[in-house]
Amino acid sequence: MIKNRLNYDILLNKICVSRETCDLLRVYYDMLINWNKKINLVSRKSINTSWNRHFLDSAQLWLYLPKEANKWLDFGSGAGFPGLVIAFISKELKPDLKIVLVEKNKKKAFFLNEVVNKIGLNVEILSKNVESIIPQKADVITSRAFGKLDHLLKISYKHQNRDTTALFPKGVSFTEEIIISKKNWSYEIEKIKNIIDNNSFILKIRKLTCARTR
Repeated sequence: MIKNRLNYDILLNKICVSRETCDLLRVYYDMLINWNKKINLVSRKSINTSWNRHFLDSAQLWLYLPKEANKWLDFGSGAGFPGLVIAFISKELKPDLKIVLVEKNKKKAFFLNEVVNKIGLNVEILSKNVESIIPQKADVITSRAFGKLDHLLKISYKHQNRDTTALFPKGVSFTEEIIISKKNWSYEIEKIKNIIDNNSFILKIRKLTCARTR
C-alpha cells in the first residue's frame, strides 16, 4: 500500500524550495500513481517507493547545477526522472532555466505533456530518438538508467557546449564503465555520493572530448 505521508526534508532543507513546490511535486506524484495503473511508467516493483527512489533521487541533482546554466537537457526521460522533477524545482528557484526532455515512447511523452500543462512548467518535450534531434548545446545534460557510460558520453558529446556539466546517476558498479569509456573519451570526473542511496553515486563529468587516436 502506498503511504500518503511523503518526506519533504531534502527538498526543504537541502534544496531549499518552499512548501508550495513540495505540494506541486505531490500533484505530479499522485498523477504518476494514477497513470501507472494504465501505462507502465515505472515498474510496479518500484511504485511503492517511488517518492524516494525516483522523486528525491532526481531532486538531488539540482545541488550540482552551475549558477550560469540556462538550458538543461534530459534524455531517456521516461516518467520524468530526473528532468521533470528538476523543472518543478526550477519553476521556483530558477524560472528562466529551459528544460528539454527527450522521450521517444509516445505514451510516456504524452504523460509528460499532461504534467507540464497542468502545472505550467518551462519544459519542451521531444518525443524522438535523442540521437536524431539537432544539437542542443545544453549547459547541463542528465540521463538516468538509460545505458552504459560510453553511450551516455557519445550522446552528450553531440549535445554539449564548451562548458557543459553532465550528471549521471549510477549504481556502485560503475568502475568498469569508466574504464571502457576512457578508450573513446577524455573528461574530468567527480564521483559524488548519492544522498538518497548509500550504494549509489552521481558521476559529474566536464570537459568531454574525444580521446586521441594512439
